[in-house]
Amino acid sequence: MLKKVLIVTVLLISFASTASANTLYEVKKGDTLSKIAKLNKVSVNDLRSWNQLTKDSVYIKQKLVVKKPTVATKTPVKVVVAKPIEVTNTSKQETVVTPVQVKDASLITAPSLVQTNNLSAKGQALYPLIVDFAKRLEGIPYVFGGYSISGFDCSGFIYFLHAQAGLDITRQSSESYFTQTSAVTIPVVGDLVFFQNTYKQGISHMGIYIGDNKFIHTGSKGVEVTSLESSYWKEHFVSFNRFNSLTLR
Repeated sequence: MLKKVLIVTVLLISFASTASANTLYEVKKGDTLSKIAKLNKVSVNDLRSWNQLTKDSVYIKQKLVVKKPTVATKTPVKVVVAKPIEVTNTSKQETVVTPVQVKDASLITAPSLVQTNNLSAKGQALYPLIVDFAKRLEGIPYVFGGYSISGFDCSGFIYFLHAQAGLDITRQSSESYFTQTSAVTIPVVGDLVFFQNTYKQGISHMGIYIGDNKFIHTGSKGVEVTSLESSYWKEHFVSFNRFNSLTLR
Protein backbone atom coordinates (compact mmCIF):
# COMPACT_ATOMS: atom_id res chain seq x y z
CA MET A 1 0.00 0.00 0.00
CA LEU A 2 2.85 2.40 0.81
CA LYS A 3 4.32 1.79 -2.64
CA LYS A 4 1.00 2.66 -4.26
CA VAL A 5 0.74 5.85 -2.24
CA LEU A 6 4.23 6.93 -3.26
CA ILE A 7 3.51 6.22 -6.93
CA VAL A 8 0.33 8.26 -6.75
CA THR A 9 2.19 11.11 -5.07
CA VAL A 10 4.90 11.18 -7.75
CA LEU A 11 2.32 11.11 -10.56
CA LEU A 12 0.34 13.92 -8.98
CA ILE A 13 3.36 16.16 -8.44
CA SER A 14 4.63 15.53 -11.98
CA PHE A 15 1.26 16.18 -13.61
CA ALA A 16 0.44 19.23 -11.50
CA SER A 17 3.84 20.88 -11.94
CA THR A 18 3.64 20.51 -15.72
CA ALA A 19 0.15 21.95 -15.79
CA SER A 20 1.01 24.94 -13.60
CA ALA A 21 3.70 26.13 -15.99
CA ASN A 22 1.06 27.05 -18.58
CA THR A 23 -1.64 28.22 -16.20
CA LEU A 24 -0.89 31.95 -15.98
CA TYR A 25 -0.89 34.65 -18.66
CA GLU A 26 0.56 38.13 -18.09
CA VAL A 27 -1.47 40.88 -19.71
CA LYS A 28 0.40 42.90 -22.35
CA LYS A 29 -0.23 46.29 -23.95
CA GLY A 30 -3.22 46.08 -26.29
CA ASP A 31 -4.70 42.98 -24.68
CA THR A 32 -8.39 42.67 -23.93
CA LEU A 33 -10.18 39.89 -22.10
CA SER A 34 -11.72 38.65 -25.35
CA LYS A 35 -8.34 38.71 -27.10
CA ILE A 36 -6.74 36.73 -24.28
CA ALA A 37 -9.61 34.24 -24.36
CA LYS A 38 -9.22 33.72 -28.11
CA LEU A 39 -5.44 33.37 -27.83
CA ASN A 40 -5.80 30.65 -25.19
CA LYS A 41 -8.80 28.98 -26.86
CA VAL A 42 -11.13 29.50 -23.92
CA SER A 43 -14.26 31.58 -23.43
CA VAL A 44 -14.49 35.00 -21.81
CA ASN A 45 -16.88 33.46 -19.28
CA ASP A 46 -14.21 30.89 -18.38
CA LEU A 47 -11.68 33.65 -17.72
CA ARG A 48 -14.18 35.53 -15.57
CA SER A 49 -14.97 32.39 -13.57
CA TRP A 50 -11.40 31.12 -13.10
CA ASN A 51 -10.15 34.55 -12.02
CA GLN A 52 -13.20 35.62 -9.99
CA LEU A 53 -13.49 38.73 -12.18
CA THR A 54 -16.47 41.06 -11.79
CA LYS A 55 -15.64 43.18 -14.85
CA ASP A 56 -13.94 42.68 -18.22
CA SER A 57 -11.24 45.34 -17.91
CA VAL A 58 -7.62 44.18 -17.54
CA TYR A 59 -4.36 46.02 -16.88
CA ILE A 60 -0.80 45.58 -18.12
CA LYS A 61 1.20 42.96 -16.18
CA GLN A 62 -1.97 41.58 -14.56
CA LYS A 63 -1.74 37.80 -14.24
CA LEU A 64 -4.70 35.71 -15.34
CA VAL A 65 -5.44 32.01 -14.97
CA VAL A 66 -6.02 30.80 -18.54
CA LYS A 67 -6.26 27.04 -18.01
CA LYS A 68 -9.03 25.23 -16.18
CA PRO A 69 -7.71 24.90 -12.59
CA THR A 70 -8.86 21.34 -11.95
CA VAL A 71 -5.76 19.31 -12.86
CA ALA A 72 -5.53 17.74 -9.42
CA THR A 73 -8.91 16.05 -9.76
CA LYS A 74 -7.82 14.24 -12.93
CA THR A 75 -5.14 12.20 -11.17
CA PRO A 76 -5.61 8.79 -9.52
CA VAL A 77 -5.62 9.85 -5.86
CA LYS A 78 -8.12 7.34 -4.47
CA VAL A 79 -5.37 5.40 -2.73
CA VAL A 80 -4.45 8.47 -0.66
CA VAL A 81 -8.06 9.18 0.20
CA ALA A 82 -8.73 5.59 1.25
CA LYS A 83 -5.58 5.27 3.35
CA PRO A 84 -4.58 8.66 4.76
CA ILE A 85 -1.03 8.93 6.06
CA GLU A 86 -0.72 10.09 9.63
CA VAL A 87 1.29 13.14 10.48
CA THR A 88 4.69 12.38 11.92
CA ASN A 89 5.35 15.03 14.54
CA THR A 90 9.14 15.15 14.85
CA SER A 91 9.25 16.71 17.94
CA LYS A 92 -1.84 51.82 8.82
CA GLN A 93 1.36 51.69 6.67
CA GLU A 94 4.87 51.15 7.85
CA THR A 95 8.05 51.47 5.86
CA VAL A 96 9.56 48.08 6.65
CA VAL A 97 6.58 45.86 7.39
CA THR A 98 2.89 46.60 7.55
CA PRO A 99 0.22 44.66 9.47
CA VAL A 100 -2.29 43.20 7.03
CA GLN A 101 -6.03 43.22 7.58
CA VAL A 102 -8.25 40.22 7.11
CA LYS A 103 -11.89 40.51 6.20
CA ASP A 104 -14.36 37.95 7.49
CA ALA A 105 -16.04 37.62 4.11
CA SER A 106 -19.04 35.42 3.43
CA LEU A 107 -17.93 31.84 3.20
CA ILE A 108 -17.83 30.23 -0.21
CA THR A 109 -18.59 26.58 0.32
CA ALA A 110 -16.95 24.01 -1.92
CA PRO A 111 -18.56 20.61 -2.62
CA SER A 112 -18.62 18.37 0.46
CA LEU A 113 -16.67 15.10 0.40
CA VAL A 114 -15.47 12.55 2.95
CA GLN A 115 -12.43 14.13 4.56
CA THR A 116 -8.88 12.89 4.23
CA ASN A 117 -7.27 13.24 7.65
CA ASN A 118 -3.74 14.37 8.34
CA LEU A 119 -2.31 15.66 5.09
CA SER A 120 1.29 15.18 6.14
CA ALA A 121 4.67 15.92 4.59
CA LYS A 122 4.44 12.52 2.89
CA GLY A 123 0.76 12.56 2.03
CA GLN A 124 0.43 16.18 0.88
CA ALA A 125 1.36 15.78 -2.76
CA LEU A 126 -0.10 19.17 -3.68
CA TYR A 127 2.43 21.25 -1.75
CA PRO A 128 4.80 21.60 -4.76
CA LEU A 129 1.96 22.81 -6.98
CA ILE A 130 0.69 25.29 -4.37
CA VAL A 131 4.14 26.79 -3.72
CA ASP A 132 5.01 26.97 -7.43
CA PHE A 133 1.73 28.72 -8.21
CA ALA A 134 2.13 31.09 -5.25
CA LYS A 135 5.51 32.29 -6.52
CA ARG A 136 4.01 32.99 -9.94
CA LEU A 137 1.54 35.38 -8.31
CA GLU A 138 4.18 37.72 -6.84
CA GLY A 139 3.27 41.33 -7.41
CA ILE A 140 -0.51 40.89 -7.47
CA PRO A 141 -1.87 43.76 -5.36
CA TYR A 142 -3.29 43.68 -1.87
CA VAL A 143 -7.08 44.06 -1.82
CA PHE A 144 -8.98 44.06 1.45
CA GLY A 145 -11.21 40.97 1.42
CA GLY A 146 -9.79 39.92 -1.95
CA TYR A 147 -9.57 36.29 -3.02
CA SER A 148 -9.20 36.53 -6.81
CA ILE A 149 -6.40 37.09 -9.31
CA SER A 150 -7.29 40.81 -9.23
CA GLY A 151 -6.08 41.08 -5.64
CA PHE A 152 -5.81 39.21 -2.33
CA ASP A 153 -5.75 39.71 1.38
CA CYS A 154 -3.71 37.22 3.41
CA SER A 155 -6.36 34.54 3.95
CA GLY A 156 -7.84 35.12 0.49
CA PHE A 157 -4.44 34.22 -0.96
CA ILE A 158 -4.40 30.94 0.97
CA TYR A 159 -7.95 30.14 -0.09
CA PHE A 160 -7.26 30.87 -3.77
CA LEU A 161 -4.10 28.73 -3.93
CA HIS A 162 -5.65 25.70 -2.27
CA ALA A 163 -8.88 25.96 -4.25
CA GLN A 164 -6.96 26.24 -7.54
CA ALA A 165 -4.98 23.14 -6.58
CA GLY A 166 -8.28 21.26 -6.46
CA LEU A 167 -8.74 21.09 -2.70
CA ASP A 168 -12.13 21.35 -1.02
CA ILE A 169 -11.70 24.49 1.08
CA THR A 170 -13.92 27.37 2.18
CA ARG A 171 -13.07 31.07 2.24
CA GLN A 172 -12.37 32.04 5.83
CA SER A 173 -10.24 34.41 7.92
CA SER A 174 -6.72 33.59 9.08
CA GLU A 175 -8.06 33.17 12.61
CA SER A 176 -10.57 30.57 11.40
CA TYR A 177 -7.94 28.73 9.37
CA PHE A 178 -5.72 28.60 12.46
CA THR A 179 -8.40 26.65 14.34
CA GLN A 180 -8.44 24.04 11.54
CA THR A 181 -4.72 23.37 11.69
CA SER A 182 -2.15 21.84 14.03
CA ALA A 183 1.31 23.18 14.82
CA VAL A 184 4.33 21.30 13.44
CA THR A 185 7.76 21.38 15.04
CA ILE A 186 9.74 21.04 11.83
CA PRO A 187 7.97 22.69 8.86
CA VAL A 188 8.23 21.55 5.26
CA VAL A 189 7.90 23.75 2.21
CA GLY A 190 4.17 24.31 1.71
CA ASP A 191 3.14 24.40 5.37
CA LEU A 192 1.27 27.42 6.70
CA VAL A 193 2.80 30.07 8.96
CA PHE A 194 0.70 32.17 11.36
CA PHE A 195 1.20 35.52 13.09
CA GLN A 196 -0.64 37.36 15.84
CA ASN A 197 -1.32 40.89 17.13
CA THR A 198 -0.67 42.70 13.83
CA TYR A 199 -3.68 44.91 13.12
CA LYS A 200 -5.74 43.29 15.89
CA GLN A 201 -5.25 41.05 18.92
CA GLY A 202 -4.99 37.32 18.31
CA ILE A 203 -4.29 35.46 15.07
CA SER A 204 -4.38 38.07 12.32
CA HIS A 205 -2.05 37.10 9.47
CA MET A 206 -0.86 34.01 7.59
CA GLY A 207 1.33 32.88 4.72
CA ILE A 208 3.00 29.83 3.20
CA TYR A 209 6.47 28.63 4.20
CA ILE A 210 8.77 28.30 1.16
CA GLY A 211 12.02 27.24 2.82
CA ASP A 212 15.23 29.10 3.77
CA ASN A 213 13.34 30.73 6.64
CA LYS A 214 11.12 32.64 4.18
CA PHE A 215 7.41 32.74 3.51
CA ILE A 216 5.17 34.05 0.75
CA HIS A 217 2.10 36.06 1.66
CA THR A 218 0.00 39.08 0.76
CA GLY A 219 1.49 42.13 2.43
CA SER A 220 0.70 45.81 1.98
CA LYS A 221 2.61 45.81 -1.32
CA GLY A 222 0.84 42.73 -2.61
CA VAL A 223 2.01 39.13 -2.93
CA GLU A 224 5.63 39.02 -1.79
CA VAL A 225 8.33 36.82 -0.30
CA THR A 226 9.47 37.88 3.18
CA SER A 227 12.11 36.66 5.60
CA LEU A 228 11.01 35.26 8.94
CA GLU A 229 14.15 36.89 10.32
CA SER A 230 12.51 40.30 9.90
CA SER A 231 12.23 41.88 13.33
CA TYR A 232 8.54 42.61 12.82
CA TRP A 233 7.55 39.09 11.81
CA LYS A 234 9.79 37.50 14.47
CA GLU A 235 7.94 39.52 17.06
CA HIS A 236 4.51 38.43 15.81
CA PHE A 237 5.31 34.84 14.79
CA VAL A 238 3.09 32.15 16.33
CA SER A 239 3.80 28.80 14.66
CA PHE A 240 4.09 26.69 11.55
CA ASN A 241 0.89 24.75 10.97
CA ARG A 242 -0.68 22.10 8.75
CA PHE A 243 -4.34 21.59 7.94
CA ASN A 244 -5.88 18.80 10.01
CA SER A 245 -7.97 17.62 7.07
CA LEU A 246 -8.65 18.55 3.46
CA THR A 247 -9.92 16.61 0.46
CA LEU A 248 -9.66 16.84 -3.28
CA ARG A 249 -12.85 18.02 -4.94
